[in-house]
Amino acid sequence: MTKTVSAGYTDTPIEGVSELTFPRGLLNFKKDFRVKANNAGKEVVITNTTTPIDRPENIRIAYSEVSNIYAGTGIEPSITAPTKRGVSVLAQLTEVLTVTDDTDADYRVDLPVSFHLVIKVPSSEHINASVVETGVGRLLSSLFDEGAQDASRLEAILRGSLVPSEL
Repeated sequence: MTKTVSAGYTDTPIEGVSELTFPRGLLNFKKDFRVKANNAGKEVVITNTTTPIDRPENIRIAYSEVSNIYAGTGIEPSITAPTKRGVSVLAQLTEVLTVTDDTDADYRVDLPVSFHLVIKVPSSEHINASVVETGVGRLLSSLFDEGAQDASRLEAILRGSLVPSEL
């Protein structure tokens, strides 16, 4: 018997938009990063060796097992998988942005920024990289206006305006 995985949603087409792109950073791990900390199988922190020491860029990837992936979901026990186990993956980027002034050599302001993404999924043969990639793509799309290639919704979110303009 063939099993089919379905997300349960249907995306209504957006007029004039057939595809969206989200540029990923071109990280050259081999040349630009070194391992800062490594707890094998649990967590790794890598640091960008091209950044100044007082303004580090670090990437942390952490993995943990989840004993009951269904906890707090409201899913009826009669339709849960035989195993309740799952995994959680954290990806975190921390860096320091620097503001300078081309007319004032003494002007400098450092701005610490941090970005986090948590992926929590069941340990199931039906969950693979493609499923996660789709989910992450949908999550990123929630930060942008419907079908938009610009960052105007993200600008609004940074000011506390959380509801999409289309609603």
